[in-house]
Amino acid sequence: MMLEMANKVGFVVRTGSQAALSSTEDISKFLKRRGFATYTISGVDDVQDGTFFIISNGGDGTVLKTARMVVERGGGIPIFPVNSGTVGFLTEVDAHNAIPELEKILGGHYKEEDHHVLDVYLKEKYVGFAVNDVVITCEHGRILNGKLFLDNVLISSIRGDRVVIAPPLGSTAYNLSAGGSIIHPKLEAMSITCVAQFYTSRFFPLIVPINTNVKFVLSDTPYDNYVVLDGQIAEVNGKKIRGGQTIEVRVSQKTFKLIYTERSFYERINKVILTQQEKAPWIEPLPGDIY
Repeated sequence: MMLEMANKVGFVVRTGSQAALSSTEDISKFLKRRGFATYTISGVDDVQDGTFFIISNGGDGTVLKTARMVVERGGGIPIFPVNSGTVGFLTEVDAHNAIPELEKILGGHYKEEDHHVLDVYLKEKYVGFAVNDVVITCEHGRILNGKLFLDNVLISSIRGDRVVIAPPLGSTAYNLSAGGSIIHPKLEAMSITCVAQFYTSRFFPLIVPINTNVKFVLSDTPYDNYVVLDGQIAEVNGKKIRGGQTIEVRVSQKTFKLIYTERSFYERINKVILTQQEKAPWIEPLPGDIY
């Protein structure tokens, strides 16, 4: 499928990365020779009309930052993730290989992945959205207490550090570190994982359909709770949420697109695993593994 041609390409560049800045200059020169105007994006208001696609040059964090800006603007502009030194599940190609891959995009040879966004509500009032994950947590040093409902059915009482709810894109981040499963981006699903459960809590990580209504009813305790959206505490009642309230997570009508030209999802996973093993050579492959 060929994207509707436009004459601009935007860049979101990893802050403080000399490698990202240097490769962005090279990529920008190439695009200008091909007739495109290029510009740098620092915030959602910088995104210009007539943009063909946006290049995210950094790691997974830069991809997520770019996705949030695209969603806030209303979606529609695809993102091409480029890696400039940080290994990630979401980045498509290393920066030094980006120009040959851009040739493919300009020739219409690429794939698009549509990604879901999660909307969050407190007592039916809209709080915000997450492209990576929604984290429900209690104040520092306190145990999160509450009940988890899926489609209005009580699933479990939860006592632990926090609960992580993620769409496929975010399943490779905090969810994975907390023991949750990676979700293939083509699956219409989301993950629910509890972090550091107290021994009386017995909730196992779940993969549920993306349209599942997730409710977490906070126990009526004197402690403050928080909703964290993509690593940022949501602005709710001065950020603090008192016990006894209901936090609801639903799939949003908002979406965004990532462009891939080279690797399948499994190949991207393979790339990350092999790179980590190179950094930690004492981790031996299992007998029969071929690398």
